[in-house]
Amino acid sequence: MSVSVSTIAERALRRLNVAVVPLDDRPVLTEMVDVVNIALAALVELGVIAAEETPSSADLTFMQERVASVHAALDAQGLVWWEGSSVPRFCAEEVTKLAAAQAASAFGKTTDPALVALLEGRIRRGAMGISSHDIAVEAVMAVHTDLVGRGIARWSSQDIPEMAAMPYEMLTAYELAPKFPPAKQDQAELVQAMRSLFTITALPTSGERVVAEYF
Repeated sequence: MSVSVSTIAERALRRLNVAVVPLDDRPVLTEMVDVVNIALAALVELGVIAAEETPSSADLTFMQERVASVHAALDAQGLVWWEGSSVPRFCAEEVTKLAAAQAASAFGKTTDPALVALLEGRIRRGAMGISSHDIAVEAVMAVHTDLVGRGIARWSSQDIPEMAAMPYEMLTAYELAPKFPPAKQDQAELVQAMRSLFTITALPTSGERVVAEYF
């Protein structure tokens, strides 16, 4: 029996405590919020308007420009996959506060410079969490390609045998750890995984063809 790349990716993420909920059971976090609503919320955040108050056209336009600046700053860090006209629900609050921080001085307000780094860090973690499965799949494939290139893996990425699944999981987790702090690379698991793979590939073959099972 073979194990899919997707399954190994999920197991590696759970090993790092990055994604403990199965992929199909995760809540949808990519609902979009219009930038006008973000700008309004930022004006409320600064106390420029009350929650139910309508801002002046100039203030609303100014704050929308600040939201655009936040978008550009996040895009420069490789954190953005969405268009500038809306913001994913998962980071709407952080973008609101970042826009408010950028606009604070214009409204005679002050803000803590450390807040920007904190909010951007929260967005980064959220974005990585949403993209974690795709990132993990890429890591499994990188591990597989490396093992094939070294003559260790004698199977295709669609035919990874069950007995090799745990070593693959360990190696993938080792590769992923630096991308998901505070996870740490475990050198002992790296050694254990390679020993297991060498043991597996050293086993004598029965001479019969192995039929892969796909699900």
